[in-house]
Amino acid sequence: MTALHARVPVRVAVQSPRRLLRDTLAACLAVRPDVAVVGRVAEPGGILALCELRRPDVVILDAGRQLAEMAGLVGALMGRFPELNVIVTYRDASEQDIAAVCQAGVASLIPESRGLAAVLALLGRKRRRHAQEARHERGGLTDREHEIIVLTGSGHSVSEIAALLGISPFTVENLKRRLYAKLDVTSGAGAVARGASLGLLEREDPPAAPRRRRAEGGSGVLAVVTGRPGPVLDQVVTVLLDGRLPFVLIRRPGLVAETHWARWHRGPIVAALVDPASPDWDLVAELGVPAVLVHSHPLDSPGLAEALAGGANALVAADRVADHFLSVLRMVGQGYLVVDSMPMRPLIGVVRARWGEQVPGAGGLPELTSRESDVLNSLACGHSVRQTARALGIAPKTVENVQTRLFRKLGVRNRPGALAVADAFGLLPPAGSGADGSPHPALPLPEPPPAGGRSR
Repeated sequence: MTALHARVPVRVAVQSPRRLLRDTLAACLAVRPDVAVVGRVAEPGGILALCELRRPDVVILDAGRQLAEMAGLVGALMGRFPELNVIVTYRDASEQDIAAVCQAGVASLIPESRGLAAVLALLGRKRRRHAQEARHERGGLTDREHEIIVLTGSGHSVSEIAALLGISPFTVENLKRRLYAKLDVTSGAGAVARGASLGLLEREDPPAAPRRRRAEGGSGVLAVVTGRPGPVLDQVVTVLLDGRLPFVLIRRPGLVAETHWARWHRGPIVAALVDPASPDWDLVAELGVPAVLVHSHPLDSPGLAEALAGGANALVAADRVADHFLSVLRMVGQGYLVVDSMPMRPLIGVVRARWGEQVPGAGGLPELTSRESDVLNSLACGHSVRQTARALGIAPKTVENVQTRLFRKLGVRNRPGALAVADAFGLLPPAGSGADGSPHPALPLPEPPPAGGRSR
């Protein structure tokens, strides 16, 4: 793959109706030094607005089984942004479908079976002709305006934003007015809502040296690292430094809830526990944050259950830290449960047994009603309670009641847990189908599990 200069990373926008795929692809791309993810959207129509605002160099579209329907969108993108590199991933397609999108101007077509490696190879060959000029055409957000919406979404006031950026409050107000006009909103809340729908609320972390000192209280994931001193801990710290992600290194167990970073950080906090001793787990309970467990030795079923019960949302083997730790950290920061599929199976049985519930055997899977199966399939598509209610033609309250019964049968307490357990028991629909007939998981990305995020 052709190496790109560190100071000019390829700017990428991601579109996929499948939330797990969308978030995982963005997380995997964001940790690469030659890629900057500028936004992600669910609906194909949202990608035009995102391109107008953020001027990406590359757009990745998830067509699933509807490749032919992408031709019109690709044509519109190429007509407005002729220098744009459009990559489309698809599951099944006829010759006519492929011909239609090629005639529309798509740069690359990738079957989902080729995976993330094929996408990264294409990004590496991306030429940056006129990228800077196209990015700053009229209508696009400037870097400063993007900083404003990120900090506004983190809950900062005008005076706090001015202090963080080293500019006057009057300048912040002017930037906000320009930002509102470009987003077609009239308030800070409207700007944040619009930015969230376009995936604009995450701060870009280019590998080049920062243009200004980054102040405390940012909106990105803050890693709190603790555990056994040694080469594995050193490797975790090195990966965080290379990825230029903020972190706090706790050398001695103790109370940290009143420290300045714990009180003032506005974004998610994730604990990174490296071969932890019992006192290290107190950090997770004290802060009430999810944890990534980095382990040097394989964990047996009781050890896996103990980790999950103690607050671990992800397990990363020491020999996979360099490849997967940053991606897993970002996914956990977004609320996902990230566990390899093989250790998940015995883990579920141990945890359910520990809660005093019946553990289904080989022939004793949880028996779901047709309505419970419909709700489970809708969860797997990333639908909210209201979206599920509309799709099934029932009241939102009924969906919540069915969801409660479903959680009880699966022995879980939330949506991510339900999806993880259902996948381990083979209760999710086959890949390629969903509750509403939409295609299901796509690119075989590096090992985040089939778990859902928080409902909106």
